Amino acid sequence: MTFVKRAGDQWTRQEMERAWPLDKAPDGKEPLMRIRDLNKSFGPRHILRGIDIDIFRGETLVIIGGSGSGKTTLIRHIMGMLKSDAGAVMVGDLNLNLATQEQLATYRRRLGVVFQNAALLNSLTVLENVGLPLVEVDHLPAQEVRTRVVTALKQVFLPAEEILALKPASLSGGMRKRVGIARAIIQKPEIILYDEPTTGLDPVTVNGVNELTVALQKSLGVTSIVITHDMHAAFDIADRIAMLYKGRMIAVGSQAQIREYDHPVLQQMLTGSTKGPLTEGFAP
Repeated sequence: MTFVKRAGDQWTRQEMERAWPLDKAPDGKEPLMRIRDLNKSFGPRHILRGIDIDIFRGETLVIIGGSGSGKTTLIRHIMGMLKSDAGAVMVGDLNLNLATQEQLATYRRRLGVVFQNAALLNSLTVLENVGLPLVEVDHLPAQEVRTRVVTALKQVFLPAEEILALKPASLSGGMRKRVGIARAIIQKPEIILYDEPTTGLDPVTVNGVNELTVALQKSLGVTSIVITHDMHAAFDIADRIAMLYKGRMIAVGSQAQIREYDHPVLQQMLTGSTKGPLTEGFAP
């Protein structure tokens, strides 16, 4: 769908909340994941209101949105942790809503997850943290685990031999984040999910994590799905950007398309203005 500039700024509430229509796949792009009419409620709270989007193999899709827009709920559906009330997340022929526990376990081995605060276990060393999936899931011998951990740490540009025996508390925030990414790629995933990967990091480290995300996508050929509030990071790494608002995708497109679309919710998110639909009702 082509983005169209509107004359003036008069948007109705219905227009602002309207879902973006599902675009036809570009030539040469293969959908790895198809999300169709995804709905989820928790009691009276209707969190997801009909998500429709394709995620293409080998791309980096960045999902932006304000607090409470449904980003975390969407990611949990992609991980197979939640079942939707309606609609589906399809990965190939696998419907995650209908999958057995065995099928979900197999699917999750195709995933790597980078958690917001790295989620490292403070009682374990770097070697033990990064190697945990190989020990607990793959049951590999200690020497093979060590070899794989060293390789993964080098892939995220860390001095592997120097930090293997260290605990997370001995590492900087940026190093902990990279260790978390090393753990996410240790099983050679097909899909990497990043949950706010640059939160709490200084600008130099943020740039390093962004460069690493792009480098891994290119070198490993993974499909990356990134949840972030950081607009600079989004435009540093994204092939496409999707805006989630009140449980619907209200805009999906390339960086250039997103920049030029004058949707008031999207523009407030991009500019960081305190005035607009995202903060309506909260102004003093």
